[in-house]
Amino acid sequence: MKEPKAFEQLLIQQGIVDASKLERARNEAVKNNLPLVAALSQMGFARAEDTYAALAQFCEMRFVVPSREGLDKELAKKAPARFATHYGFVPVQERNGALVVAISDPLNPQLLDDIRMVLKRRIEPAVTTPQEIARATKELYGVGADTMERILIDAEAEGPVLTIQGGDVGADLGDDTIDASIIKFVNELILEAVQSDTTDIHIEPFEDSLRVRYRIDGILHQAPTPPSIRGFHAAIVSRIKIMANLNIAEKRLPQDGKILASFGDNHYDLRVSILPTPHGETVNIRILSRSSMAMTMDQLGFLPEDMALFNTLIRKPYGIILVTGPTGSGKTTTLYAALAKLNEIDRKIITIEDPIEYQLQGVSQMQVQPKIGFDFSLGLRSMLRHDPDIMLVGEIRDYETAEMAIRSSLTGHLVLSTLHTNDSAGAVTRLIDMGVEPFLISSTMVASVAQRLVRRVCKHCAEPVEPDRELLRVEFGVSKEQIAGGDYRRGAGCDECLHTGFRGRIAIYEILAFTDRIKEMTVQRATAAEIKKKALQHGMQTLRASGWRRVYSGETTPDEVLRVTADADTLSVESGLENASV
Repeated sequence: MKEPKAFEQLLIQQGIVDASKLERARNEAVKNNLPLVAALSQMGFARAEDTYAALAQFCEMRFVVPSREGLDKELAKKAPARFATHYGFVPVQERNGALVVAISDPLNPQLLDDIRMVLKRRIEPAVTTPQEIARATKELYGVGADTMERILIDAEAEGPVLTIQGGDVGADLGDDTIDASIIKFVNELILEAVQSDTTDIHIEPFEDSLRVRYRIDGILHQAPTPPSIRGFHAAIVSRIKIMANLNIAEKRLPQDGKILASFGDNHYDLRVSILPTPHGETVNIRILSRSSMAMTMDQLGFLPEDMALFNTLIRKPYGIILVTGPTGSGKTTTLYAALAKLNEIDRKIITIEDPIEYQLQGVSQMQVQPKIGFDFSLGLRSMLRHDPDIMLVGEIRDYETAEMAIRSSLTGHLVLSTLHTNDSAGAVTRLIDMGVEPFLISSTMVASVAQRLVRRVCKHCAEPVEPDRELLRVEFGVSKEQIAGGDYRRGAGCDECLHTGFRGRIAIYEILAFTDRIKEMTVQRATAAEIKKKALQHGMQTLRASGWRRVYSGETTPDEVLRVTADADTLSVESGLENASV
């Protein structure tokens, strides 16, 4: 076996780390029983790839990065998940009759012998980082594959009965003390979603398979799962029901519940919805991070001029401000940010929501209970008796709620709410369709704000790109002069963004302030197109114009803006860009 001191000298010779940092890392490794290379990367003294590449050179082995080289799914059959996860290796390829396995601890003399023994074949070792082994294991075997294999082994040994342990409503996703079981697998499934910034988990049963998908940045991605998962569908659903305090015996009716989960210092609300299908119950878990809901106005994505206008509008003493857009466009987050800014000691704020998505300190919040007749309109009537200055209504869904919101604003209250329309001008016609009189809308409306979420170009793999000028001219209505000088970028695709080129999202806005002229047109029952045209003439920027600003600055791509604004009325694109100075 080679002398470890020689490896330390190699690290210094290659300039990967200096002697003083190496000494500190060595002490940390001894203190916590860690390999030296792991301590160096954990303390931030060296990149993991650099240290493990040097370790491979020291051991006269190849250094590989499996995620870059591509993995053959057939390799999973050559090395069962229970062996790969237990011994900490991943099969990379077959070469000259040998199975190439990547390990992260080549200095362990017993490890390779053990792998040869359990696989019963010739192996060729290579070195990679622990992070790469974890990533490749999930890609080859799926999330929680080792747990599934251990369950199968236990089931074969002990019989077909699988016991699911009950638990509290709250779940600590960082708790690894539970034995390998369905409980641990469900925790792994949720934990993987949380770590990848997933907003929804979809568990969908079909005749001979079970599909698990994560919605990340608004797009669905299939999660790799072991083939054996289909046989545990009923047990997985039962475990989720127990966590959400639902009836595990009821499999014919839809059910909704809630799980409080934690991972480290972060806390999450998991909204569970279960629907019956011919092949079993399908599950949707909406993941709400309490920290992400606590965003400030500056973090939302408002452009400076839009921010100034929106701040002026929410400071009005009374009236209605509506935020419009499809489900998942961040409407509630925008309203919470506005409430956080307005939440001062001299203001009484009450909300009625379905459900309460984030607890706001200093704000009285109510949740509707349709089963007992407590809906938005009844809640609004009750709220007025508590002398509020500002009221938030989760959503205006019907005439009764719209009427109560308008009457509340007429009596000197500022009402914030959401509405499902494609653009800002559509809010007027939607309220009229509900039965609200145009003169009441004209008297109370302060503004209608349409918004969408566009995916950000991944900062880790962003690269300059030459834009399609014809596309920009036709779809965004911009001139050659406006296109010139832009910092156009796209994501090449990397591990950070799951090779999509995007990581995170930012909002784009269309703010329609109800000026005297817009109010006159509302009373005259003007169409949404006519109202929008007039607003554009007075300087309003469309959603697409707001998106263009983000394209010009390199934060997103033209295709992404077109994707999320395809349903919005693009009337007079050029007019919406007249004031879109860059």
